[in-house]
This record gives sequence, C-alpha cells and structure tokens, in this order.
Amino acid sequence: MKHFFKLLIITVVLQTTLFAQTIVNVPSDAPGSAGNLNNAVQQAITNGTLSTTVFNLEHFGYYVLSGLITIPMGEHLRITAPEPGTTQLTSPPQILWTPDDLVNRDFMFQCLGDLTMSNVWLRYADESGAQVSSQIRFIGDTLGTSQVRGTFENVIFDYSPTPQVGAGGSVTVTANHFVGKFKNCYWKNCIDTHLRYYGRAVSFPYESTKWHIDSLLFENCTFSNIGYVYMQEGSEYGDNVHFNHCTFHNVNMFTLESGWWYKMSVTNSLFVNTYMYGKRPLDGDAINGGTISIALVDSFGFTVPFTDQDRRILFANNNYVIEPWLVDWMANSPWAQFLTQQRREDEIPEPQPMLNNQTIAFFDSVDGGGNKVYPYMNSVNLYDGIDPGLILSPTNIDSIKPWLNCKWDSGCDVNYAWKPDNGWFQLWPLEENMAYTNDVIKTAALGGFPLGDLYRWWPNEYNLWKAQADAEYQKIYYALETGDISNISSVEPQPGIVPAEYQLGQNYPNPFNPETKIEYSIPVSGHVTLKIYNMLGQEVASLFEGEQRAGNYLATFNAEGLASGIYMYKLEAGNISLTRKFVLMK
Repeated sequence: MKHFFKLLIITVVLQTTLFAQTIVNVPSDAPGSAGNLNNAVQQAITNGTLSTTVFNLEHFGYYVLSGLITIPMGEHLRITAPEPGTTQLTSPPQILWTPDDLVNRDFMFQCLGDLTMSNVWLRYADESGAQVSSQIRFIGDTLGTSQVRGTFENVIFDYSPTPQVGAGGSVTVTANHFVGKFKNCYWKNCIDTHLRYYGRAVSFPYESTKWHIDSLLFENCTFSNIGYVYMQEGSEYGDNVHFNHCTFHNVNMFTLESGWWYKMSVTNSLFVNTYMYGKRPLDGDAINGGTISIALVDSFGFTVPFTDQDRRILFANNNYVIEPWLVDWMANSPWAQFLTQQRREDEIPEPQPMLNNQTIAFFDSVDGGGNKVYPYMNSVNLYDGIDPGLILSPTNIDSIKPWLNCKWDSGCDVNYAWKPDNGWFQLWPLEENMAYTNDVIKTAALGGFPLGDLYRWWPNEYNLWKAQADAEYQKIYYALETGDISNISSVEPQPGIVPAEYQLGQNYPNPFNPETKIEYSIPVSGHVTLKIYNMLGQEVASLFEGEQRAGNYLATFNAEGLASGIYMYKLEAGNISLTRKFVLMK
C-alpha cells in the first residue's frame, strides 16, 4: 500500500486543555486499518465532551472512515490539522472511505449540529481510488428554528460526485437555517457520470423544497472541473450569498443556479470556461444562459418576503472568458458537423455570456427620468474575454472533448477528471497552478490585487490582501446595501510596468464638472490613501484607503453635490505625501 513507509506505531492520544478545550491528537490509520477518527469522535460523544474537544490530525495523515460520523443536535465537531507546508510530508491529511462495500457510505458526516474543519483534504473515494458517492449533510431540527453551521477553511473537496441519496452536493443542506463559511477551499474534479445534475459544491437536494440558507460566504475559493458550484432547488434560496476572490474553472452548466437571489455579491473573481455544456439556440429562454442569471420575483413560482426593488445584487471586478479550444469545439465537434449536415444548426450548442439579457436589464434599466429601475442591483468593472494565461491549467482537453461530444450526441460518459491519481497519491504540493500571466487582470481586483483565488495561487498577494480585507468588505457591503458603487468604481488599476517612484498626476479634465480622473503610481505595495479636501483642509471625499499592490492606478472623482471652487487631492503612501489642486466649475 502507498502508506507503508509511514510510521506504524499508533501513538497514545495526547490531551491538552487550552481555553476550556481539549486537544486530541488523532493518529493516522495504519495500512489496512480504519476508524481512528471515528473512534476518537465517538469516545468524545460518549464522554459528553464533543463540543469542548478539538480533533487534531497529523501532516500527511491518512484517516480511513469506518462509517459515517454523526454530530448530535446542539453539539459542535471541530477537526483541524497544522498548516500545510511545501513538502510531501507536510501535506494536508486525507479523510477518505474504507473500501468495504458492506459499510453504508452515503454520508461522511451527518451534521445535526455544527461542523468546523481546517487544513484537511476530503477525498470522496476509498483506499483503492474508487469514487464514492457520499456527502456532508447538514440537517436542521424538526421545528426548523435553530441554526446549523458549517465552517471550512483550507479544505480540499476532491473527486466528489453527486450523492446518490438526495442528489445534493459535496455539502448538502437540509435545514431551515444554515450558515456556511468557506474560506481558502478548493473543489477539484467534482464530477460523475450523470448528465447535468452532477458534481456540486453546495446544494440543496435535487427537487426538494422548504430548506433555506441564512448566509453563505465563499472567500478565496477555487472550483475546477465541476458540474455546478451553488445550486438552489424548488422554493429554496439563500438570503445572503457572497463570493469574493474566487476562481471558477471548467464548470459544466449553471455556475450559480438558480436566479432566485435576494442579497448576493460576486466580486474580484475569475471565470474560465464556465457553462462548458453550452446552450442551444433551439432552447430559447427555456434555459437561462449566462454565468449569473437573475430571475424576476414574479417568475419564481413561490412566495418570497421581498420584491425586485428590495433585492441587493452586486457583480463587480470580475473577468469571464471561454477559451478558444472550447469555442471551436462547440462549433466544429463531430456532433456539430452532423447537425450542420442535417440543417439543424439551431441545435448546436453555443458559448454563453457572462450575463444573460435579463440580468443585464436588471443592472441597466432606467425609467423615463434616467433613474435606475432597480437601484440596488449593480455591475461594475467587468472584463469580458481576457484570457488569463493560466500557468498550469488542470484541463484534460483530450477527455473533455469526447465527453462533451458524447453528452451532446448520445449521452455516453467519459471520465474527464484531471489527473485524479494525484489525489489518490496525496501529491503535494499540488501540481496544477491557476496563477496566470495576463497583466490586466493581475491588478483588476479592488486594491489592485489579482482576480480570483489569492490564497492558493497568489500567496504573497494573499498576505497583503488580508491586511485590508475588512476595509474591502465594508466597501462591498456598503455598495450592496445602498446601491452606491462610487467606492467600488472610483479606483481602477492600469496595466503597465511597476513604477520607480511615487507619482500623483494632474487631474483631467481640469477645470471639471462634475467628474474628473486622477492618475497615481506607487512603487511599493502597502497602505495607500487618496482623499479630497477643501481649502480649509476639511476632508470632503475618500477615493481610496487600504492596501494596494505596487502599480499604476486611475481614480475617478465625481463632485456632484459639492460647490464650485478650488479643492486639493492628496496621496499618502509609505512615508510620502503628495498634493495637487484642481478646480470644480459648475
């Protein structure tokens, strides 16, 4: 077996009390054995200490489940491991299944209470590498009044198919009040052999009703080779759903389904080959295309406690691209050629846009007076069609092409997972690298950071980003709740060589009414402020305050509401302070 070289000595469980919590160091399962994690959790349940225990797994550990782990109602299970390093022996520990087919493997974890995980690798397979249809399911109380919470940080969800029970996701919600937080997580190769409803990150069960999400946050997460990312069903939806700095790659169909959003933000994210399956012109409006789809409240088919005018939706600082090989394959696959010969061109799948027409109408519609019809729905700073130039894309084109052709044609199945054996061998560091080379989107996020998942693909930038994350979220949520996107759109990074010195350019036009632009450059990443003052030295506007990467920037200042006169704008960064004057003339 692949873990023969590991120490076979089963150590004595160590316990240390820290802030009223007991840390239990769970040893890795020896080759041919299973259940160390099951036994440790069950012992804490028996002792009544589950909620005050932290189960600590070891680097490069191998934890073979001998059965499902159930968290009793009102209890909290915490599973953690040390931060992974940069060598094989410091990889995250894997949690996977016994190959024993007599064991019910429908659920890895059944959560009637709360679950917290960090720095672990969930492998939805058994020791032989065979994929196992399993899930983590959160189950609400019978009265539907209490919250259940799932908190995941730096967790890899690997090779997860659609569960056979309920057809949910890697994480399935069957609760009236669920709160989910996913930070620095990676869903990879979450596929199976089902046509459309396969491989989802977080989902309600297929064709279920009545469940509900209170809030859901995905921060610095990657989704690669997956069916859907987040899926809502029936009368189910989430009140607050937020994606920030996420990378979406090779998503089969609806990236975020369906359009029943109440409060949602998708910011600073990268979309590559989302909606790989395409959409046939023949289907018309029967299937809404687009990465983001917003539906009218009147079309939901169920009652919600909000109107279209109440909804808060923000889509900002994102890039969307369908790679040329996929565009070409949709048009020229054997199936497309056959349809062309049959004069059935309206059945040939077509690439889908970032936003469909109805969604664009929500963002852009104005009334006769020029006022937005939906003032709390906004899109800004969108990049369309920029190929990021992924350094090592986890794309198996030789498998994806025949798989797509089969699905479009006869419905046959091809496993297009990218190097699934990398997970089986617990290869670390990860071979794939979804950092990229394009200079435009390297600085296109708020603060001049790269778009997409920073934690996994841009670790140096991630550390800078963390220093200003709270301020960034304040801007995002302020724009979401008020409809005022000035703090989101006021500063845009510009492509170019990193400057040698701090510079603050003269605004243009000058004089201006009511809008002008200000260029500035910073040679060293750090804390930056750009503010506007009147001649009495009183601050009248803040265009930017937070961490920025070294680079060139363009700020837009709208002086609507200010009186004509002379004003000053000041750049402060590092130990420098640069000031210029400009004239507002109305």
